[in-house]
Parts: sequence; C-alpha cells; structure tokens
Amino acid sequence: MRKTALTVLGAAIVLVLGAGCAAAQEARLGVVDFEKVFADYGKVAESQKEFDVFRTSRQAEVEKKAQEAEKEIKPLQEKLDKQGKALSKEASDKIKADIDEKRGAVLQLQRDLIAELQKKNRELVEMRVNEIKEAIGKLAREKGIGLVVIKEVAIYNAEALDITAQVLDALNKPAAAEKK
Repeated sequence: MRKTALTVLGAAIVLVLGAGCAAAQEARLGVVDFEKVFADYGKVAESQKEFDVFRTSRQAEVEKKAQEAEKEIKPLQEKLDKQGKALSKEASDKIKADIDEKRGAVLQLQRDLIAELQKKNRELVEMRVNEIKEAIGKLAREKGIGLVVIKEVAIYNAEALDITAQVLDALNKPAAAEKK
C-alpha cells in the first residue's frame, strides 16, 4: 500500500515537473559526473599537496612533543620500577600521577591533531567543491541550462546532456593558462 502511494506520488511529481518544464519553454537539462570533476580538477591535487605538507609538519611537531614527554616519563617509570616498594604510598602515587598526566597530555595532543587535520581537510574540500559548483552554475547559465543534476542520481541520461568535460575545461583552463 505504501509503495503504491509513493509510486503514485512520484508519478504526480514527474507530471507536474514535466508540465512546468514544458511551460518554461523547454528548459534544458545537464548532467555532471561530480566525482570525475572532483578527481580531475587540478586545484584538488594542489589542495591535497597543501594538506599533505600541513599534515607532515603538524605530525612532526606532535611526534617531537611525544618524544619529549617519553623522555620525561622514562626516568619516572624506572624510579617507580626500581624503588616502588621502598617508596612511600604518597611518593609512589605522585610518580604514577605524573606519568599518567604526561601520557594524557600526549594523547590529548594526538586527539587535537586529528581534529585539526579533519578541520583542515574539510575546509580544503569545501573550498574546491564550492569552486566546482560555481563553475557548474556559470556554465549552466551560459548554455541556458535550467537544471543540472549529478550523474549518480540520474537513472538514465543521454550522452548529449553530460556537461562534465565542459565543466572540467572551465575549471582547468585558467590553471593551464597560468602555467604557460
């Protein structure tokens, strides 16, 4: 029953949209393979290189701090191992607390690094996705295309509707001109 209702509703929407398109003087459609555009857009590779440099630098900083903390932890751990039974409970507890604090600080640095890397990656991806969307919109306006859908959601599309190559040309042409 529910499937039938959804099918009827879907058919009604298609009819309404179809009538609307006809009334809009044959609005043109376009299809874009967004994944291909993202993969082949030259600035995405630049962003990946930028991210890799940033990640390597930040990981080195965190690793250096972790090694410094480990140098501080090692003598404390050795003291605890060698003199553990001879130490008072308070002294032993203090050493354990110091070790735990230093290890906790390292773990927090690593968590912060992961969050920072995720944020940086998200910012770079969003920037490139927005550039792609702008290029698609500009091309659609120039070509009189009223609706552009991504290829992944289209059940079928005629090859003539595919504007992926044109979008890539528009995106990569300025970068190619700069290299000359």
